[in-house]
Amino acid sequence: MIRQAKQIIKRSFASPLGWRLLGPILRTPGVIVLTYHRINGADRSLAGIAVEKFAAQMRWVRDNCDPIGPEAMVERVARPSRIRPAVLVTFDDGYRDYHDLAYPVLKELGIPALVFLATSFLDEGGMLWTDVVQWAALTAHRERVKLPWSSESVALPDAAARDALGEKARAHLKTVPDADRRAAVKAFLAELGDPPERGRQMLTWDEVRATLDLTRYGGHSHTHPILSRLDRADAEREIRTCRDRIAAETGRAPRYFAYPNGRPGDYTAETQDLLRQYGFTMAFATSEGIAGADTDWMAVKRLPSDGANLPDFVWLAAGLSRS
Repeated sequence: MIRQAKQIIKRSFASPLGWRLLGPILRTPGVIVLTYHRINGADRSLAGIAVEKFAAQMRWVRDNCDPIGPEAMVERVARPSRIRPAVLVTFDDGYRDYHDLAYPVLKELGIPALVFLATSFLDEGGMLWTDVVQWAALTAHRERVKLPWSSESVALPDAAARDALGEKARAHLKTVPDADRRAAVKAFLAELGDPPERGRQMLTWDEVRATLDLTRYGGHSHTHPILSRLDRADAEREIRTCRDRIAAETGRAPRYFAYPNGRPGDYTAETQDLLRQYGFTMAFATSEGIAGADTDWMAVKRLPSDGANLPDFVWLAAGLSRS
């Protein structure tokens, strides 16, 4: 009964009338920054948002909010609208589906976006290490595996167990120094067996240039390590190389950055100093919240876009509780 009542409230809140009447009361004033990663078409073997769901979310944003580019962030935080809040749409990693699936939706609706690129994958191809680990777990044919970094043995009776193994492995590997992480990934793949090849996952530089009319491109490191797990020299190399590659390929030096993984422990004051040194004026985390008057511009909070349905998405995008 309580769950049904909550869904009724959410549906009312997501309606145009409910948003206009209840939004100024329930929503924290400021800029809503939405976080996306992969947009899924027919292939839904790895986690992402279905393109039809993404399109519905973007239509709602166009109709009920004011989509902006990142250059308008500071002004709109200082001058928030209670009725039609400013919304910045962001994508982490640089998947090719931004060009193939998301950009056509955004183009049709006239919504700008900010995409953060892990530049080595545009240069060399391949998959993010987090995707390699998840894909290896999902496609494993063994009934039981031993985790290389512990004595734990994990049974794999079904797809749900394989998916959970991938999540468990990624969560652990994000906590260790980067050199240890790289060695552990190799050991994990040796234990499970190399996963089958997938088609190209990441953008090409030609696709980046083809979407520049509506898209600002920012940095997301070069090889997608967690920056706090690196020493200063390696972190600087990741940031500098990422900046230089984007500038060389687009003719525009990036000003915006998103921290890989993006939780408070994934970057440091030293990371932020390095970003400023290389010309980045704004950096985005994955800590949840509205960008308001107290925003730290080197740790801008964002909101997820993972609601099960449109009312859930609107509720989360307003910064309201998941419960």
